[in-house]
Amino acid sequence: MGLAERENKRKQSLVGAMISETPNISDSENEAKNVQDIIFPKEKSETRSRRINLLVTPSVYAQAQKKCNKMGISLNECINQFLTSWTKN
Repeated sequence: MGLAERENKRKQSLVGAMISETPNISDSENEAKNVQDIIFPKEKSETRSRRINLLVTPSVYAQAQKKCNKMGISLNECINQFLTSWTKN
């Protein structure tokens, strides 16, 4: 899988499938706008340069990895999307 294909899948993934707090969007707005544009505005162009370490149980890791694989994103991207959405409140 090439970088462009992975980046495209990353852009198409939905944070709302992973967390219960989703943006309040009406059906007509949902059809008109891409959820990614609401969660991650295009004007932000910050590089990922900070590292964190997480300790999780093996079962949680396996379930998260499996879900991320189904969504076509990495676990790192999943955590980034979650933290971005969670910190906007």
